[in-house]
Amino acid sequence: MKRIHFYLLITSGMCPVALISSDFHLITQPKSYDDAKTYCRHFYGDLATVHNLSDVNHLMASALNDSTRAWIGLENGRVWRWHWSQPDQILDYVNWGPGEPQNKSRDGCAAMDGRGRWFESDCAALRSFLCQGVGGTGGYTLVGEAKSWRDAQLHCRDLLSDLVSVRSAETNEAALRASASQTVWIGLFKDPWRWSDGSPASFRHWKPSQPNYLEGQDCVATVFSDQGKWNDLRCGRRRHFVCRGENLILIRENLTWIQALSYCRKNHVDLVHITTRDVQEKVAAIAKNSTSPHVWIGLRYTCLFNFWFWATSAPGCYQNWAPGQGPQRDYGCRVTGAVQATGGQQWVGLPDGERLNFICSACAG
Repeated sequence: MKRIHFYLLITSGMCPVALISSDFHLITQPKSYDDAKTYCRHFYGDLATVHNLSDVNHLMASALNDSTRAWIGLENGRVWRWHWSQPDQILDYVNWGPGEPQNKSRDGCAAMDGRGRWFESDCAALRSFLCQGVGGTGGYTLVGEAKSWRDAQLHCRDLLSDLVSVRSAETNEAALRASASQTVWIGLFKDPWRWSDGSPASFRHWKPSQPNYLEGQDCVATVFSDQGKWNDLRCGRRRHFVCRGENLILIRENLTWIQALSYCRKNHVDLVHITTRDVQEKVAAIAKNSTSPHVWIGLRYTCLFNFWFWATSAPGCYQNWAPGQGPQRDYGCRVTGAVQATGGQQWVGLPDGERLNFICSACAG
């Protein structure tokens, strides 16, 4: 499959937010946590969910000189649940020892004993630990130096891996062999934090000694001056905040692709670019209300070099081409991208002179 290449074209227009990535938006109008959540849900999708270190890096890279704390979408749900340290891993296998876990309403971490049974432990205890996937392999690496659970997690992540996830009897046995029958930390932890958008994302990026669970500190902010690490804080304090999602507007006027592009850049931000499944689903929902059979999006084809690109900077590799469309096919010149208004609502290439409805990405407010 041919790669989609992305080129940066200069666009005009001012927006009252700082764009952090294709779907992160730093809002510099201070609000309480609840008011920030309401704002994000109205104009974007929700307060930001942070899935991994890549998301943290996107936040930090575009925070410019902002040294404030900004709300993200993590809040205290007051129900303690177990999660794997590796992002987006489902807890579908357990091997607790007798009387475990202890099911106390407090943070906890899981260790494996010399027989492969798991037990709940104080996360500050010092133990050896297993990292998974060091050096790009799927194997387990025993680290003999005793560390707390969080320090062990940081050690593994510094090796571009993570604490081990054990998701079957077979992997439990493999982890036991790798541990040399020592008691070791595994990547399971318990906390009460949940994401505002309902995501099961288990990634955590706390500052040292955080969260401290002081009274009323039930909401979380990212601290730009401290590598984007997190702090639990009182929810009523007015702060900057980070939304995640696209603010999109359907224009039910039939224009050519160039006219649509000019309209979006003059009146909003740009023709929409689709870099994730979430954005695709939002575009699909909006496109159903169009008055044309297809809807222009910000994709363009170059017949000189024979590839597709977004007409604005758009990181990511997400694609949703209809059968027979996209990089597998050679088009003539002056072809641009559209999304089907009905049916599978996939992407197609059409002559840029056709007149269609279109979707603009827009500033909030």
